[in-house]
Amino acid sequence: MACPVSTEKSHYVVGGWLPGTGDQITAKLKLLFEGYLNSYFMSHFNGSATFEFIPVDYDEASYANHKIKTKELDFLYTLAGRMVCVQAEFGWIPVATERVDVLGLETGAQGTVVFSLKSNTRIRNISDMKNSMVGVGYLLSSNAYHFGYKLLREHGVNIFIDVSKLVFYETDYADLLGDVVKEKIDVGMLPSSWLFENAGELLESELLVHSPRVYEYEGETFPFPTSTPLTPQYGVSASLEVPWRVKLQVARALANLTRDHPAAAAADIATFTAPGHFDGVREGLESLGLLRMPSLESWEEGDVHATCHSPFADVIDTIQCPAGHVLQDARTVAHRCVDNRLECPAGRVCFCRPCQKDLEVRVFPARVVLSLALTIFSLTLLLSFCWVFPLETFPYAAAFGRRLQRRAAPVLTRIIRPGPR
Repeated sequence: MACPVSTEKSHYVVGGWLPGTGDQITAKLKLLFEGYLNSYFMSHFNGSATFEFIPVDYDEASYANHKIKTKELDFLYTLAGRMVCVQAEFGWIPVATERVDVLGLETGAQGTVVFSLKSNTRIRNISDMKNSMVGVGYLLSSNAYHFGYKLLREHGVNIFIDVSKLVFYETDYADLLGDVVKEKIDVGMLPSSWLFENAGELLESELLVHSPRVYEYEGETFPFPTSTPLTPQYGVSASLEVPWRVKLQVARALANLTRDHPAAAAADIATFTAPGHFDGVREGLESLGLLRMPSLESWEEGDVHATCHSPFADVIDTIQCPAGHVLQDARTVAHRCVDNRLECPAGRVCFCRPCQKDLEVRVFPARVVLSLALTIFSLTLLLSFCWVFPLETFPYAAAFGRRLQRRAAPVLTRIIRPGPR
């Protein structure tokens, strides 16, 4: 009897994203997700699966969502915000979260640091940030944007109505930091791991961290103070079509990675652990309108998947104006910074108070409008009646009618018998 032929695929494509170009992403991650995984599967699982690495999301042509829809990707390594998006949109499952070394201390989490210059005496706390210039990072980053936005809002500062200029630096974190130091902007918000690793001395000497606290994440204390609660580090998600056996084997392989392995050194990763929780990440995306859950009608029609804002779409479409405010038209928003003589750095997207107060419109209840219309109609009919018929026909109303006629005659003449104009 012939043995059944297995239809399970054996070759898997891993997409990966980090800030940088496609070549830079490949240089850091290919050894891990291609070289290391292939070697591990060969020695531990008899080469039951092979892996190929490709960079994604570094430009619109490499957008991971397109490759997921065409089934060109099986695994995705990316930041927590994108992991939530592919889970909500396509049902992908997190299988591992990385752990990194920050100044020699290992951690699997990170927070947001909201900072300004110590020498900027005008800004001593978050409430002072009204009328300031604020820089944020990547649109889908919890730690370079969402959590900082939420923190400022909790202290009465809405970045779309209260700050004079908002600058999106995307993944150019070094430029954002540099512009704060050069006093081109007043406030910045960046991921704590990146900031402490790349600007530790500046944090000690020149930068003021706002609302600093030491937070815990899943029983682990983050080694440095941050302005916001913590989220998972970058991680790996898998398609629903990848067999559970392969998912578990990949998770096991990544968990057995050690920091002294060349692949870990190239990727600046210590190791991997079980995936963290993403509740706060999801809430941050939803609060900014970057993640939209399906409507009731969509659920009834069988469409249960959410939609996430593309990192390559127009940023203006993500602006959520607070209650009592409306988004100005696109042309006004585009010229508002220039009109206010607030220069936008080259290659950046800037907004200068894009939301304005909604004009109050008093709307009377329908019954009030109807009653008023009936009253006016009745009065007009009565006056017309008195005008046409002799008042002597109604002796008891004659006296009242003559007085009414004398007062209403000039007005009614214009209403009923208008002359040439």
